[in-house]
Amino acid sequence: MTQCPVEDRLAIQDLLIAYAHAVDSLHDLDGICDVFVEDAVFDLSGIGFPSLNGTGEIRTFFEDTFAAMSAHAHYLTNFAITAYTGDTASIRAYVIGMGKYKAGGGITVHGRYYFDVVRTDTGWKATRYTMDFLIPPEG
Repeated sequence: MTQCPVEDRLAIQDLLIAYAHAVDSLHDLDGICDVFVEDAVFDLSGIGFPSLNGTGEIRTFFEDTFAAMSAHAHYLTNFAITAYTGDTASIRAYVIGMGKYKAGGGITVHGRYYFDVVRTDTGWKATRYTMDFLIPPEG
């Protein structure tokens, strides 16, 4: 693997942080979609959700998610660049995600995010996103 320059590493980490901030807003659909290239794969099949293709399907998923949630909080840590070629990269980060449902109750998730990213004219964008659990949620 080619060494990832610090400025690229920070920009890629910032992309994941932008994703978490947009999701936690419970309304920033444009911010979420801006993290991804138009034909991105958003694959949550590893945690029991569908695999989605493209920002249109990603937007619809979050419209539905936001309609059901009253609060979200995501904390990212342990960032690791796992591949880097100069214009493409992969990054893994640990995540603790918490949510409260409008109908009552909530969920806490302990897992890992995996993003494959590409350098574009407007900065780094995700081409693929997956997730797995470090600790399975209860219930």
